[in-house]
Amino acid sequence: MAGSGSELDDELLFGPDDGSVPAEPSRPTGAPPWPVLVVDDDPQVHAMTAVLLRDFDFDGRPFEVISALSAEEAKAVLAVRADLPVALLDVVMETEDAGLRLVRHIREDLGNQRMRIILRTGQPGQAPERDIIVGYDINDYKAKSELTAQRLFTTLVSALRSWRDIVTIERNRLGLERILSASSSLLELRSMRLFIKGLVERIAGIVDHGNQPAVLACRRVEGRDGRLTEVVAGTGRFSGAVGLPVAEVLPDAAADIETALCSQQAVYGTSHCLLVVRTREHGVTVLWLERAEPYTGDEHRLLDLFCSRMATAFDNVCLYEELVTLNRSLEQRVAERTSELAVNQQALILAKERVERALERELLARDNQRQFLGMVSHEFRTPLAIIDSAAQLLAMRAGQVGPEMLERLAVIRGSVQRLTGLIDSHLTDDRLQSDALVLERSEVDLPALIDGIVQPFRVAYPDRQFQVDLGRLPATVEADEHLVSLVLSNLVNNAIKFSGRHSPILLRGDVDGAMAVIDVTDQGRGIPQQEIPRLFDRFFRGSGATGVPGTGIGLHTVQQIIMLHGGAVTVDSVVGKGSTFRIMLPA
Repeated sequence: MAGSGSELDDELLFGPDDGSVPAEPSRPTGAPPWPVLVVDDDPQVHAMTAVLLRDFDFDGRPFEVISALSAEEAKAVLAVRADLPVALLDVVMETEDAGLRLVRHIREDLGNQRMRIILRTGQPGQAPERDIIVGYDINDYKAKSELTAQRLFTTLVSALRSWRDIVTIERNRLGLERILSASSSLLELRSMRLFIKGLVERIAGIVDHGNQPAVLACRRVEGRDGRLTEVVAGTGRFSGAVGLPVAEVLPDAAADIETALCSQQAVYGTSHCLLVVRTREHGVTVLWLERAEPYTGDEHRLLDLFCSRMATAFDNVCLYEELVTLNRSLEQRVAERTSELAVNQQALILAKERVERALERELLARDNQRQFLGMVSHEFRTPLAIIDSAAQLLAMRAGQVGPEMLERLAVIRGSVQRLTGLIDSHLTDDRLQSDALVLERSEVDLPALIDGIVQPFRVAYPDRQFQVDLGRLPATVEADEHLVSLVLSNLVNNAIKFSGRHSPILLRGDVDGAMAVIDVTDQGRGIPQQEIPRLFDRFFRGSGATGVPGTGIGLHTVQQIIMLHGGAVTVDSVVGKGSTFRIMLPA
């Protein structure tokens, strides 16, 4: 700031009018002057204010007086230059309240809240300070009689600082509004290409509202020769540079851009700035902005704030694109899986049809089997009964004709009984599968039943030793005698088939609580442990059954009959040492 001397500073500006005008000193040159609107109907006031202010400067800028000799003239000036920072208004001009009316016009009609208004009046009594300050939106009140040059300068500097702070606050507010507006529209974008394009188009408007400086966005991408920095969006002179390496578009600034990518720090120059959008998971984007004048500190903060908000939006767009890609992949996989399922469904339909046809054939075969078994039972039983009866008659006479015939006749009768048992076994299995088997319980003498079952086997297999120990077996049980006989015959027959010619067969009876226990033990091949869980499955034949005739339904029938009686059947076997089958019946 430069002053003119203590005499001038202390001299009243608006003392008695002597008709003289001070000489005009030279105007400082350089920065644009501060415009000051002076509204007064006295031309000498304008001249004195202009002369005096030319001796002062603020922030390296001189003052410029914009004169208006009436309120109406001031309105015309304000219609053209609404950005004037300070106004020095007289109250009494063409009317006694012309200055006050002008204040209301500025504040209410024009909506200008930024301008600092200082009232200068030569008649304080006509416009009392307290009433004016309370009733009108003014910023200072001065009487012309007390206003020295220094006081005028101090008042103007204070007003200019207030105006500058208000403009800065308003500019920042508008910048924040533009950030919010730009952020809202960008946050709605879901395409990375459109997002970066919109980012480049909007970032210049944050601090250069109404102007369109050249802006360039670049990122590191994978190229044929490794990673390179490529232009991904641009405006102004960079609009045609998308897809080109930065080194070709800005050869002089490529090093600065690489530095910004590495340091992830913004750089502000005199004619450009480098902004960095840092994301958490999707790398760094550098924005190059060009304009003639340098960016201010407030603009730095606005741009940094905008970039920090856009980093989150950038991540969101990247995640959305990844989600879209994943969704497309999932849709493709779902379509492929749906196609596979359609093929599989068709195959299942065909398989179902085949199974249904096979089931029909199975049911037909079962009906045929049932009919065959019924026919066999009917047609074979009578001849077998005749053979058995004939063998009995021959046995009665064999004692007279030749005792050696008794053994042969016993073989015949044993074979008849085994064949009859085989028929009964198949018929019983068929009734079990159709749930048609009904127990016919009665008092059964177990020891006698077992002896009767073993006797034909003794005759049929004279080289076998049958050891029977039934001393602890209950005398009677409630059971179906025919079915229990079938069970015991099946177990004894298996013991014979799966053991050596001279190995003994042991039948032992016992009691276990309320259960009668019968063990059938052989010293034959034994059963592998892994086959025991499936031993009672229908049609299952273990590895030891190779070469041994059978159908695989015997043990299944045994288990089903014993379970119908409320009992259980178990097996204990060691390969090479033999097996023990235990049946338990309620006593």
